[in-house]
Amino acid sequence: MGQQVEVTVEYLPATQPYRHPYSEEAVLGTIRTDAMGFFGVSDHQDRDTHQFFLEFDRHRLTNAAETLEQLVGPQRRGAHFNLVEEIKPGS
Repeated sequence: MGQQVEVTVEYLPATQPYRHPYSEEAVLGTIRTDAMGFFGVSDHQDRDTHQFFLEFDRHRLTNAAETLEQLVGPQRRGAHFNLVEEIKPGS
């Protein structure tokens, strides 16, 4: 089992961040799903399309299969993300 990385995810409407240790082999898709569950949000469509993304160092992360180690490197023991909602207007 790999080293642990202390992950923090902030979501603007929430008063408390999501904090959880993950193995460095954990994939970003798992962290996104876990954080969305913690904040009680989900991708959905009403008249508009609502999709949530993780951001790291002001960059949107789109590769859900990327591991923490690939993203932050083998020596980093912490990672801070933002959970951001993108709303695309419907037609």
